[in-house]
Amino acid sequence: MDRSSPHRTGRLRRNFEPSAGFSLVELLVVIAVVATLVALLLPAVQAAREAARRSHCLNNLRQIGIALITYENLRSVFPTGCIECDWRLPAPRKQLAWSATLLPHLEQQNVMELVDFEQRFNSHDNLAAGQTVLPVFLCPSTSTTVRLGPTSGDRNGNGQWDSGDDLAYTDYGGLFGVDYGTPVPLPEHQGMMLYEVPTSASDVRDGLSHTLIVGECTGRDYQFQSEWINGQNIFDQRHTVGINETQNNELWSDHPGGVIVLYSDGHVQYMSDTTDQETLTSLLTRAGSETIVSRE
Repeated sequence: MDRSSPHRTGRLRRNFEPSAGFSLVELLVVIAVVATLVALLLPAVQAAREAARRSHCLNNLRQIGIALITYENLRSVFPTGCIECDWRLPAPRKQLAWSATLLPHLEQQNVMELVDFEQRFNSHDNLAAGQTVLPVFLCPSTSTTVRLGPTSGDRNGNGQWDSGDDLAYTDYGGLFGVDYGTPVPLPEHQGMMLYEVPTSASDVRDGLSHTLIVGECTGRDYQFQSEWINGQNIFDQRHTVGINETQNNELWSDHPGGVIVLYSDGHVQYMSDTTDQETLTSLLTRAGSETIVSRE
């Protein structure tokens, strides 16, 4: 066969012709489309993640609510908000928290056995217990908004342990009531978690389902006294301050648009930060005899 046949040559030439590719304009269009899709999907992904974190936080407070009700069923009172917190008591005051007394009812009996209730909360005797990070006390949304770790760490950076170092945080605080500016809160301004004195169900004349007992109070800063063993993790809400207005010892959440709260009957609620101030303060007191305007 003649190898110079035009048919043979033509086939070889066609086999080695370069294939057509994307032009620069087409490539840029594809990149733009992909970028647009990512921009559209990212908020949805972030919203889904936040919804999962909020569900986790709601579940944490449900567990705390069950623990509080179990405690009350066994003892006929809710936990004392803070043991030896009253400034009128002689120093050193123990300042032990309500949350420490709940440990057996949160399946943390092993940690409970490490707590020495005869010693101050930040003593070395209570370090093994106090430095234990307990996920039930931590909101996952907070971990995404703060750079601090789950414990107070080496607070002054001197490379050695000092009283109060390395204590694990809580994102939930007991509710003392409403601060109207009086040196000693009036009975009608008091909530569920007080200094020295436990509250019984019979003390809650406003009704357990209309009285808050625990709420989100995030910050994770030792200056905010937000360690779970520290009895100062209770707070009273100033009567002029709404939800998510100030972070230090007020109802504050890292969930957008509201805060998760626990009622004394054990139910939880995501409460909008637009909740009416009168409604909020009425829910924070246990015997104020207020009329609740609405439930956000």
